Amino acid sequence: MGKVNLELSQKQYEKLVETVYLGTWMVNSTRMELDDEFEDVRELVLAKYKEAELEDRVVHQEEMGIYDLDVDYESKLLDTYVEEYDEFSFWDKLVEKLADKEMAERYGANQDKMTDEMMEERVQIEEKIGQKLEETGVTKLNFTDE
Repeated sequence: MGKVNLELSQKQYEKLVETVYLGTWMVNSTRMELDDEFEDVRELVLAKYKEAELEDRVVHQEEMGIYDLDVDYESKLLDTYVEEYDEFSFWDKLVEKLADKEMAERYGANQDKMTDEMMEERVQIEEKIGQKLEETGVTKLNFTDE
């Protein structure tokens, strides 16, 4: 396979560093072993940090032979992007799971093929649940058999 060369401005390289870091973090955050292909790309991108004058954001850990983000810069990226993503995806996934539960109660657990009417009903259920959660948060959720 051929090689691809990119010419980036310093600002574009900074965004590439952030993108690669966040993507690699997402892929590897739930694994016991790092994905080597993602790690190889991360290393390749971070290795150019001096050319972009990012010594304040990227560090080379010579004893381990790896490049990494400065701890403060890494924390800033996690706070800025991951926290917001986690918050959004939590509510989105909660609505989805509660709608799954409601649909299973109405139509049974095995809904291999949903009809148009069922899909429309699911959308309405999701909207209703989403609106309720916006109004009350999780304070009104009840999981007891009362």
